[in-house]
Amino acid sequence: MAFAIFTLYGIILIFLQIFLLRELIPIFHGNEFVLGIVIAHWLFAVGVSNYIYPYIKKSKNLANIIIKLLFTLIVFIIFSFLFIRSINLISVTDITQGVSLKTAFLYSFIAIFPISFLANLILNFFKIYISSIIYRKKIKRYIYEALGFVIGGIIFSCYMSSLSTSTIVIIIISLICVNFLFLFHSKKIKVLFVLAIIGLICLMWKFGNYIEKASILNNYSGTNIIDVSYFKNQQNILTEKNGEFYFYANGTNEFALPSPKIFEEEDFAHLPILHHENPQNILLIGGVKYLSSIVKYDFMEIHYIESNKKIVDIMSKYIPKLKNVFKDKRLKITNDDARTFLLNSKQKYDVILVGLDLPINTEINKFYTEDFFNIVVNKLTDDGFIALKLPGSMVYSASLMAELNSSVYNSLKNVFEYVQIIPGKENILIASKSHMPFRLDIKKRLKSIQDETFVLSKYYVDERMDTQKTEWLNSQIRDGKNLTLTNTDENQKAMIFSIIYWQSTFSPYLMKFFRVIIEYSYLFIFISIILFFFIKFKYTVTAFVSGASAMWLQMVCFWAFQIYVGQIYQWFSFLTSIFMIGLIIGALYSKYNHKAVALNKTFFSSEILYLLWIIAYIIIVKYQILNMYSLVVLSLGTGFITGLEFAQLIKIFAIMKEGDSNTQIFSSDAFGGCFASCIGGAFIIPVWGIEKSLIFILFLKFLIFTWWQYHKKHGL
Repeated sequence: MAFAIFTLYGIILIFLQIFLLRELIPIFHGNEFVLGIVIAHWLFAVGVSNYIYPYIKKSKNLANIIIKLLFTLIVFIIFSFLFIRSINLISVTDITQGVSLKTAFLYSFIAIFPISFLANLILNFFKIYISSIIYRKKIKRYIYEALGFVIGGIIFSCYMSSLSTSTIVIIIISLICVNFLFLFHSKKIKVLFVLAIIGLICLMWKFGNYIEKASILNNYSGTNIIDVSYFKNQQNILTEKNGEFYFYANGTNEFALPSPKIFEEEDFAHLPILHHENPQNILLIGGVKYLSSIVKYDFMEIHYIESNKKIVDIMSKYIPKLKNVFKDKRLKITNDDARTFLLNSKQKYDVILVGLDLPINTEINKFYTEDFFNIVVNKLTDDGFIALKLPGSMVYSASLMAELNSSVYNSLKNVFEYVQIIPGKENILIASKSHMPFRLDIKKRLKSIQDETFVLSKYYVDERMDTQKTEWLNSQIRDGKNLTLTNTDENQKAMIFSIIYWQSTFSPYLMKFFRVIIEYSYLFIFISIILFFFIKFKYTVTAFVSGASAMWLQMVCFWAFQIYVGQIYQWFSFLTSIFMIGLIIGALYSKYNHKAVALNKTFFSSEILYLLWIIAYIIIVKYQILNMYSLVVLSLGTGFITGLEFAQLIKIFAIMKEGDSNTQIFSSDAFGGCFASCIGGAFIIPVWGIEKSLIFILFLKFLIFTWWQYHKKHGL
């Protein structure tokens, strides 16, 4: 019975986290900050729940309390689902244009905290309830719960990532209802709940699509929802209003017809191609909106790489203009991560266009880094070109624009001998191993397709490539500290500048404060030292740092996975499952391989092992030995060491009595994980870079190591 309840509950918990993450991804416009924020809110609620649990656990009728809490949990799940999908109605924000990080942080807390708080509280009550029934105090609750995480995470990543959120919510509620079968003794009531579960499944089968469209309409009011679908746990929405179509992927507008940016789209589709004298093979990475312009050229092959398969499917089905484009025999479509494709491809291209928008997340930013350009340079013909676009000088925040453009421009210069930047509302950066053509050559080539364009003419090209504007923009990029800015996989400068640039339209003062925090972020080191020496309860601090270290390393795995593999939102639950497998193995190893050695000395050995493991992380990152397999090993190893260390810490905590209850150590561990998720995953890792952030957590662990070194002589 205990195994069934806690394993089932572990599945429910991972499904709840996935549900909240998926719904909040569009609010953050796909930025990986959402991983840190969601997990931080979840763990904060877990910490609060564990902290107050000892004061309310002495209740007489546990079954009734659990039943009431489960019903309340169902209510809050439905509330959070509708709340997230009604943000446009309850505020002045518009998620299709973007939401300030401050607003997103607040709303995500409102959506997550009640669910996480109640879910963990129920888990604690279940432990007492099961113990009282089977007359056994020691129940492997955490092992069973972790096993449920593993089962649920693997099932979701492999089989459920394309289900609608409405369907996932109904599945979660159905699984919660299964718990009632363990709590009620009356056969009639059990039959009623079985019928309720069957009814929920029928509801999901028949009305799931209707619920999905109707609920999401609140955030897209005034439009018709044509299609809502999910691919690899990412949301895709096609809307229509007065004959105008808009396609949103993770809340970001990917395509509009008729397009309000037709001039910029033609600009980028034509000018880079005109740099090549006779292009035959072109590669377009993302940017489905550019295809209708590109097919006007007489190419031998047009290769379009789009990781989101639903984009092509939806466009082919609902947009006649693009449906005809997709039928072009020269067009070859590949649904894969473009970096992975290029690494494995032997083909070379005359022109490579990065058709992605502002690099506000890692998924996009990895196509603007020096590491990516080192891959591309070997995939271009001798006279080939790569082109990408960034915000230009004709828009607000000139200093931010200069920093953003400089970080990418300098990265291109480190790889390519020739780099040109064409100024405008959207700057076009073009790089090549060979000389750039003269403007006169570009205007001559323009004649062959000029009749097919809306805006391009020889006069437009003269204005667009004006020498004076180009010199001014180059002077901005080469100004002072901008010369040292580079954008790499490990240190994502362009993403940080893009977020500041993007967010400055919503809360300029907050962004100024954010920049100050970035500049003085190294003060976190001194704050950590001060807190360590002034906090009295060192065992509790050890639990805090243990939780922080585990989650910090796991957040590194999440960020690195998105950079080097991609599709982290699909594989988030899988990596979590791998970590939990390691946790289970580590906890069991600690339990069944206990040696007659003082616990303080045993834990000291675990601390040494943890320090060496973090150093191994740093070496792997330093030498870029990062791929799907190495990240799985890192996640598994982190779980193992964490499970090993935490099991020992629980024993020590019970002996030392540094608190009223063992739940205090679980609370400290959860708060540590919250710290790592919020400060690490949503700030230090992207701002400092992965390697420096690992050095920071190594430093925190070293403080704990020195304390245990001092006390290891006093065995327990």
